[in-house]
Amino acid sequence: MTMIGTDRDEAGSGMAERELCVGDSHFVIVGTNRAVLHAARWLQQFGCRVTGARSLQEARAISPAPLALLIAGDAIPADAVPDEGAVEIYLWDYEVDRPGLGDFASAVSGVSTVIGAPDGAPGVMPAKIPEKWAGLFGASLALSLKVARDTDAKTSPRRIDVSAADLLRAFAEQNSGNHAGVPYGWRRNGRTAIEHGGVFPQGFFRCRDGFMAVQARSRPDWHAVLAALDDPEWGKDPAFQNPFRLSEDDSKVLPLLDAELMKRDRRHLLERAMVTGAPIAPVLSLDEAKAWDVFRPAFFAPDGQPRPPFTVRRAKILETQTS
Repeated sequence: MTMIGTDRDEAGSGMAERELCVGDSHFVIVGTNRAVLHAARWLQQFGCRVTGARSLQEARAISPAPLALLIAGDAIPADAVPDEGAVEIYLWDYEVDRPGLGDFASAVSGVSTVIGAPDGAPGVMPAKIPEKWAGLFGASLALSLKVARDTDAKTSPRRIDVSAADLLRAFAEQNSGNHAGVPYGWRRNGRTAIEHGGVFPQGFFRCRDGFMAVQARSRPDWHAVLAALDDPEWGKDPAFQNPFRLSEDDSKVLPLLDAELMKRDRRHLLERAMVTGAPIAPVLSLDEAKAWDVFRPAFFAPDGQPRPPFTVRRAKILETQTS
């Protein structure tokens, strides 16, 4: 049986068990896509019993019911979820109700890697990361049902959808920060972040020696931006205090902000941002970034290109044999 995790008790006087025993959990896989296969693999690594079914109807008829059905959403026709039986988790390599790959999910979600080089094609995330993340979230949700069952939770969802595109949107907050969740995708839009949640300022703004990225998300962020600009007199005007209102019509404030930024260079603005906490950062070329020494150690590969912002390695699982 697989045991996951230990921690000290609150008093710190010894080790209090905080394990989740999942070896007796049964999950059924219906259909195949990358996300559901990754989910199945992780569940197997945790010691769960994972079996397959040829159809959704066959899976629903299994008795006793498994803890959850993990369904390849773009491979199995959807059907009304019954009132009783296993929870159904639909995993999508792309978007809910849309067949496709994680490359598409990257493109519609707005993750920065798809922008690509200025004179080149958009890029994609390496190692099929979108589908792996969808599978990981699906497996985590499946295991959470074990916790709910063991704690006698009175309610549980009947159907859960996990899509690679929605997961990536969650990481690309500035492109999914509005009330609609931006289900209709992302596009190149010059220097302005689209669907940014209705806060000013959002985008890339010219300064004395280049561009600065300014990504305010709240009133405190906007006031920190003003502080980084040494609190210009116009910023004290009540008409310029509410960044949500300013996002609706920036025709008056934008020229003022542009003028303040043009008085300063990128290094000065970065230093002020570090002091004030303003969400401001310089836009640097790769050579400039190397010269500024802003990267972590071993960020660059031997060929001089930046490495991905993650390390892919085999996880070590603590296995405890019980009698």
